[in-house]
Amino acid sequence: MLSLDFIRQHPEVVSAGLKLRHDPQNIEELLRLVEQRKGLATRCEGLYVLLKRLNENVHTAPERKREELNKQIKAVSKDIRLLELQISNIETHMQPLLQALPNLPHNSVRDGGEHARNHTLSTWGNPLRFYFPQKAHWELSESLGLTDFEAGTRLAGSRFVVLKGMGARLERALISFMLDVHTREHGYTEILPPYLVKRSLMLGAGQLPKFEDQMYLCSEDELYLNPTAEVPLVGLHSDSILPAGMLPLRYVAWTSAFRREAGSAARQNRGLQRLHQFNKVELFQVVEPQSSYQVLEQMVTHAETILRQLELPYRVVELCASNLPFSAAKTLDLEVWMAGQQRYLEISSISNCEAFQGRRADIKYRPRQSARAEYVHTLNASGLAVGRTMAAILEAYQQADGTVIVPKALRPFMGVSVLKPE
Repeated sequence: MLSLDFIRQHPEVVSAGLKLRHDPQNIEELLRLVEQRKGLATRCEGLYVLLKRLNENVHTAPERKREELNKQIKAVSKDIRLLELQISNIETHMQPLLQALPNLPHNSVRDGGEHARNHTLSTWGNPLRFYFPQKAHWELSESLGLTDFEAGTRLAGSRFVVLKGMGARLERALISFMLDVHTREHGYTEILPPYLVKRSLMLGAGQLPKFEDQMYLCSEDELYLNPTAEVPLVGLHSDSILPAGMLPLRYVAWTSAFRREAGSAARQNRGLQRLHQFNKVELFQVVEPQSSYQVLEQMVTHAETILRQLELPYRVVELCASNLPFSAAKTLDLEVWMAGQQRYLEISSISNCEAFQGRRADIKYRPRQSARAEYVHTLNASGLAVGRTMAAILEAYQQADGTVIVPKALRPFMGVSVLKPE
């Protein structure tokens, strides 16, 4: 969430940020309400000063004047209550306007123009040349008996899948491999959070109110299925002040993620690429503001490590302003090469949210003992999306006879070196 003081003092900066994002919202109504509240608050403060003086005078006033002073005290108290109700009503109207504003792009983020073009920063690995007709992963997984999309549809509807046999083992192997790398090599603390979270946490992480229609809600308890482990990880320290010396905090969590994905591109709906339920290993850091952009680069390398150890070619892409996630000030995507489809596909999104989530979830820290508390910076990254990683492996390691070689890094988890039809 943006600071109201910042919006009031720098409206031109906020408007420019929204324009760069190609966001049609304006802040005129919010600014009007801010000034209206400021005027009422000034009047209220003046009445409190008057009330204090009247209360002091009534104790020393002669008996004949006390009745009149008490009448004034009651009238001023009534005026204060009315003003406070008006202020509360204005704040109720301000809150959704404030919550609807996205984070402002960092000054290094580019304008992608009317075609929203992202910028490729680097590539790693060379896509292999195949000397036989390549298949997409959904064909390979079905022929190898790894997935059953028809069963998933029967059980829960379209865009759900049942993993079977070596398919289920490969998913489990990828999760274990990713968690081991991030905890043992990168120093993250593993977290296994609940799959359900409160509405307040969804608001704090920036998922609501903008993405309400994308969420699965248990309405009776007003609990939401996690769209990403980022939500409960933000919630771990909501409404708290972290003591000096506690930062940085590094968390890694594996959860199933649940998203309706309404309106997503049909081309990316096939197979394991865009499901309503999917597994994801999430990286999350809580840091001091001055270090957050160094940490962003660090988290990119942490996610890259998984792809490099699996020997999957990829590229690093800097998102333009109009493609930024709602809570992000800057985002870098890793896009893996899908050999069977001859295209790159996003497999990790790494974002610096700066103080946006810290302010929404009220997470502060003390730079030093007895120092004034400040808002933390938060960063998140997919480390990686498990289903898309499986899809990339199937397409990159496919053989002419329909089998798929298991990457060396996964063989200790799988117990086999080749996936064959069951």
